[in-house]
Amino acid sequence: MKLIILIIFFSSFLHTDSEHKPIEFTYGSHEKQKIDLYLGNSDKVLVWIHGGGWLFGDKSAKRWVRRFQNHFADHAELNVFMIGYRVGENTAPYAVDDVLCAYKKIEEEIESRGFSKKDIIVAGASAGGHLALFLSLSKQKISNKSCLLDLKPKAVVNLFGITEIEQTYKYLDETKFFSLSNYVRRWIPDEKKISEVTKELSPLYLADNQNIKVLTIHGTNDVWVPYSQAELLDQKLKDKHVLHTVVGGGHYGFSEEEDQAIRNKIKNFITEVHL
Repeated sequence: MKLIILIIFFSSFLHTDSEHKPIEFTYGSHEKQKIDLYLGNSDKVLVWIHGGGWLFGDKSAKRWVRRFQNHFADHAELNVFMIGYRVGENTAPYAVDDVLCAYKKIEEEIESRGFSKKDIIVAGASAGGHLALFLSLSKQKISNKSCLLDLKPKAVVNLFGITEIEQTYKYLDETKFFSLSNYVRRWIPDEKKISEVTKELSPLYLADNQNIKVLTIHGTNDVWVPYSQAELLDQKLKDKHVLHTVVGGGHYGFSEEEDQAIRNKIKNFITEVHL
C-alpha cells in the first residue's frame, strides 16, 4: 500500500552529501516560510516539522537533522519535506498557520511530482509534535482560508509534543527557576489570554470524533514537556492511541537502547497503519 508520511518537528535524516542537496521552495514571503524537499527513490512522502518551543529552530539545522535521522532510520526511499515556519517570542499562532499553509503547498508538490496521495502520516517532536497533532486533528481552524487542506492525514507520530498548552504553561512556572524558561509564556503575546489560546490551539480539545491513529513517544522524566501531556492524550484517544513510555527518559538524550526501541516502535507503527 502506498504511503505518505508527514512529519512535523525538526530532526535529522536528510542526505547531506553534495549529491543529495534539497530542493527549496517557498509558501510565503517570510524568510522562514520555506520547505526543503529531499528526493527519494519512490513515490512515498514524509513531512517533518522541527521543534524548539515555537521560539527557535530552522528546517536545515544540523541539530534537528541528526535528531530526525536518529529516530526515523528507514527514510532512504522517501521523498522528505522538511517544513520551516515562523518562530520567536510573541508569535503565536503563526507557527500553526504556517504549518497548515506549508502542508497545502506540499499537497501541490505531491500532485505535480506524481507522489502518492494516500495514507498520509504526520510526525513531529516537542513543539513540532504539537504542530503535527494540530495539523492532523484540527478541523481547518485557520485564519488563511486559502490554506484549507484536501489530503487528510491517516496517522500521526508524536514525539513528546505539547497536547494541552495551559497545563504545560503552569508546569513550567512551577518547575523552572527562571521565567524565561517558560517557552509557552514567551510564545503567546501579552494581549492574548492563555485560556483562550489553550482552547484554540491545544490538540487535546480537537481530538473528538477523529478517525486517526496516533503514536506518542514520551519519557517519564521529561522536564520540558511533562509526561502527563502524553497521558492526557492517551485518555482522550483511547484505542486510537499507542503510547510508548520511556521509563526514566527525558526530553531527547535517550540511551542507545532506548533510541533503538523508539526506532522499532515507529517502524512497526507505520507498517501496521498501512496494512
